[in-house]
Amino acid sequence: MKHWIRKTCLLFLLAGIISAENTPAFKRQVIQVPMSLPAWAQLSWKDINGDVLVDLLALVQRENKAFIYIQNGSGFPSVPTQSIELPKGTAWITLYDINEHPGKEMLISTTEGLIYFPQNNGVFEMKPEKLIETRQVFLDDPRPIVIEPNRWPDDLQNAIPVVFSDHTVIYKTDENYRLNSGMKIQHEFKNTMGKFNWNSWSIGARESDQIRIRTIAQSKSEDSELKKPEQENDYIKKMVEKVSEKEMQACSVVREDINGDGNEDVVLLHLVQDVDIKTNIIIFLRQKDGELSEKPSQVLRCRGMPVRGDYPRPSYFSPFVDINKDGYLEVVMIELKVRLLSASNFFEAIVSKGLDWILTIRQFKKGKGYSNRADFKMDITTMLPVSEQFADSINLDGDFNADGRPDLIIRRTQTQCDIYLSSLANGFYEKDSKLKLEVPAEGWMSVEDFNSDGISDIYLIDYEKGKIAVFLSESSQKKGPF
Repeated sequence: MKHWIRKTCLLFLLAGIISAENTPAFKRQVIQVPMSLPAWAQLSWKDINGDVLVDLLALVQRENKAFIYIQNGSGFPSVPTQSIELPKGTAWITLYDINEHPGKEMLISTTEGLIYFPQNNGVFEMKPEKLIETRQVFLDDPRPIVIEPNRWPDDLQNAIPVVFSDHTVIYKTDENYRLNSGMKIQHEFKNTMGKFNWNSWSIGARESDQIRIRTIAQSKSEDSELKKPEQENDYIKKMVEKVSEKEMQACSVVREDINGDGNEDVVLLHLVQDVDIKTNIIIFLRQKDGELSEKPSQVLRCRGMPVRGDYPRPSYFSPFVDINKDGYLEVVMIELKVRLLSASNFFEAIVSKGLDWILTIRQFKKGKGYSNRADFKMDITTMLPVSEQFADSINLDGDFNADGRPDLIIRRTQTQCDIYLSSLANGFYEKDSKLKLEVPAEGWMSVEDFNSDGISDIYLIDYEKGKIAVFLSESSQKKGPF
């Protein structure tokens, strides 16, 4: 009997040690990007010096300056490692491997052509070198932006655009670092900017007379994959038109591979923001011939609203997250635990400084689809919708126990985040939060693995003030140079 008790106690002790090891600690750092006046800071997180640690390139558009923060073994420096004043007429900057010298160069596109600053171990030389000398057509006073050529479509990855009045010439470097001109793209002139999309980029400030340049070949522009879903299906078209005429209702059309067959399906999400918020999820699977099914393949009628969306006045929302990392998307929803119908319920929410929700998860089952009943439920409490940060109150992008599955970050108040770790033993998530972080009241939250330890780090950005709060996971294994 005593042996059994000792064995049981030992198992509990080991479970506690394992749990503690899987729960990281975080070190808080604050980066203040130098600004003389409130402005807009654009941030790019890159490994600049090739030491596997992610560094920071911060661009202050109004002051035409770029600040570099090189991370070391103890984190980010509190002051910039280097500052670079950009040439007059700069339209965009990026990090690009221009020559055989180790490390990427800072490539800058201006009205006079393209120049670059060579790099030596994370420090850029102060004297730029010319790459292409030509007159480029931008706005008279363009505000510079950071572009990410490695994220463009395959045929234009790492392309260097040179902009003329009515066309753009695409340059690329080959394996011997020779610069070669490629395709020529005619410009499309737009009266208004509208929303950015994946096959376009913009040069200069967001003004109505801005040039919009297509980065997709003209021969591909009419491809059926680029059609709007409502052009492919009459049901979707009629539903979108019908909902657009109603108050307190919204539609979002998303493209996802629902059944894991490698084809992009289409889902129409119909959100009804009534006393009892509900969402209709209407799924159209793509058939073997590439066409969408004429009628819905499945319709889910769910209480609550999708976990992702630009609430409280959504223009886009989606419930799809691959939590199990099995290739099938889960439907993740949140529904109010108590409807705020009475004054007492509303007052209770104000006093507690939070809203109580039920988070529900539905799994996709091959050959059956999703169940109308949730496969998993848990209670969570988020901040009140008193600021634009409410859209930031639930995040599923981080992995804090290094198991390869997304953990759940809840912004409990404007200054507190609760983290729920993924757990197969409990279904999807542990019911109690083992991680709590005190965060700044202002700022948008994002997740990144800055120190390459396999555990996500958190940062919050106040773009107008240039203040960044970084929460670095403290791993027992040291990374990077010291």
